[in-house]
Amino acid sequence: MKTSGTVKILFVAKTLVVVIAASVFFWLSGFQPLSAQDKPQEKAAEPQQTQPKKLDPAAWGGNHVGKPLPEFVSGDECLFCHRNTVGATWQSNAHGVALRHREDAAELRELQNSNPKLKEMGDQIEYFLGSRHRVRFLKKDGYGKFAILDTQAVLNAERKVERWESADSPKWDKEKFANRCAGCHTTAVDAKTKTFSAFGLDCYTCHGSVDLNHTNDISLVLLSKKRRNDVKVITSICAQCHLRESKSKTSGLPYANNFVPGDNLFQDLAVGWANAEDANLNPGDRHVWRNVRDVVVNGDESITCLNCHQVHAAGGANPTLRHRRILRAPICSECHAADSFKTPVRYTVRSSLCEY
Repeated sequence: MKTSGTVKILFVAKTLVVVIAASVFFWLSGFQPLSAQDKPQEKAAEPQQTQPKKLDPAAWGGNHVGKPLPEFVSGDECLFCHRNTVGATWQSNAHGVALRHREDAAELRELQNSNPKLKEMGDQIEYFLGSRHRVRFLKKDGYGKFAILDTQAVLNAERKVERWESADSPKWDKEKFANRCAGCHTTAVDAKTKTFSAFGLDCYTCHGSVDLNHTNDISLVLLSKKRRNDVKVITSICAQCHLRESKSKTSGLPYANNFVPGDNLFQDLAVGWANAEDANLNPGDRHVWRNVRDVVVNGDESITCLNCHQVHAAGGANPTLRHRRILRAPICSECHAADSFKTPVRYTVRSSLCEY
């Protein structure tokens, strides 16, 4: 028989074996006892999410408000090198036909002659403003100035006359073009004299004063393939015309005071950001307002106009074809139905500034 002492020794030995085995198991499994700091505590209240800080659109860059217009390379000079690319398609480009001389717009001369009253005016009408939805009629009225007829041709989807407005007794207005239209339909407008340097949109309108050394380094040219990195600059260039209903803080005109591409547009242009959420604004204009606001106020630099729009798209090409290649974003819903991205939203553009 085993003595009581032997039993005790065996019991202690078995206990030690169990303890050692358990310790080895927990060590191998990575178990660690909780310290006082590790013990569960009452869950702290989650901090409230704060809205991202809004940026000051006027906080960067400079401007040319009240300064003399800089010298710039004209479009004719640019065409010496770009005649086979941009030059070959400019007269069928939406920006290129914003304002045209009658000699470059045979179809609009025919449109003019289709109206008896305008046909009587003959060569008095020297220029045409617009060609997609509306057509207005202009004549020179001194250096850098146009007079504009109150008559408008309203076009349908086939660009045929749907109706005429104020066509019974056409009247010339010598002030309206300078006070409303010049900033977006001519080049290099002097805000003091309200005179322009060139009719239509010259290369300077978007590319600014071009360094002549750009032939060896295209990054010297704004909006070139190697100089599209400053999102705020790009947005200012496009917004100078496409943020309609804005006004210059210094001149009161509906376009910025001596804006030069590369400037901060928003140091002079007073804008109403509420337009970005205005349900009564047509989707086309609201889309522009939202994108510009997202860049310069919300600091979202993921999408600019150039991501979606091909400014130099050749005649017949879809200028917005590129936007099909980018990731979809909430801003897309302005022009595309929510249930199907391939279904565009139909809308009519309205503008009190442009009188349609």
